[in-house]
Amino acid sequence: MRRRQILNTIIGTGLAVGSASRITAAQQGIIRIIVPYAAGGQTDVMARLLAASMDKTLGRRVLVDNRPGAAALIGTKAVQLAPPDGDTLLFHNSGFGVLPMLSKSADYDPVKDFEAVAMVGQSPNMLMVTDSVPAHTMPEFLAYARSVPAGIECANSGINSGGHISAMLLEKLGKTKLLHVPYKGSAEVTRALLSGDVKMQVSVTTDSLNPYIKSGKIRILGVASKERTALAPGVPAISEFLPGYSVDGWFGILAPAHTPLDKREVMSAAIKAALEEPALKQRFDELYMEVIYQGPKKFAETIAASINDFKTVVQELELTPQ
Repeated sequence: MRRRQILNTIIGTGLAVGSASRITAAQQGIIRIIVPYAAGGQTDVMARLLAASMDKTLGRRVLVDNRPGAAALIGTKAVQLAPPDGDTLLFHNSGFGVLPMLSKSADYDPVKDFEAVAMVGQSPNMLMVTDSVPAHTMPEFLAYARSVPAGIECANSGINSGGHISAMLLEKLGKTKLLHVPYKGSAEVTRALLSGDVKMQVSVTTDSLNPYIKSGKIRILGVASKERTALAPGVPAISEFLPGYSVDGWFGILAPAHTPLDKREVMSAAIKAALEEPALKQRFDELYMEVIYQGPKKFAETIAASINDFKTVVQELELTPQ
């Protein structure tokens, strides 16, 4: 009932389509949320939780479509080129604004080629190591890393992804050497960590990785946010040991450029309703995700600010598009 009231309010204030009959006609279509990563990772799990709730709220079928590869470029381009009718959405993270700075093949403008729909939360990247690494604290890790001149194998979800950038910044400020190993998504990264193919990553955690964090097979040594977070009690910020280190990350939903605001408002309201569900919020907490809802206008401002922050990091690393 509450979901219907939310949509009725939107319709009444003129933010949704003009009449109930037009809403009914639109219900016949399928909404696709494209996730530019492989199934099983954190982004994928969150997208499926949201889709299940949106399906009920909107009275339409909402499907998650995984399009992994090329550091999320394949899925991102699919949405960029989709019709701006509100039926094709992109679930992405702050790496969305970084890739065009670093990859010549990423020929999209994160501001001009997409429209903000809703931010769903923030999750800090975390420095995670396997139990084969002889370090339980940040100082111990830095000392160990500096003692391995050949470098430590470090997984990421794709070259120039947010996790890759976070690891490179750690490498530079920490005066260490890391061997960056790209995968198609966090699910593959998890398997690589557990199999021993790599020893560490700097990224968000995942649903499948959490049991191993609790058991101690995977250890969290630091968070990449500016300050400590309640999501990881007792874990220090990496910046406490490496001044200037900070890589914050958002997660949210976008649409192709020129998607009408009224359609985006309807989707945004359905997302807001989902984020207010206690069960969904609990699942997000388990994923180390802080639920933070922002509508289209505020989310667009957050994206722009995030891009500026990453420009500073890219300049610090002296990176150029390849």
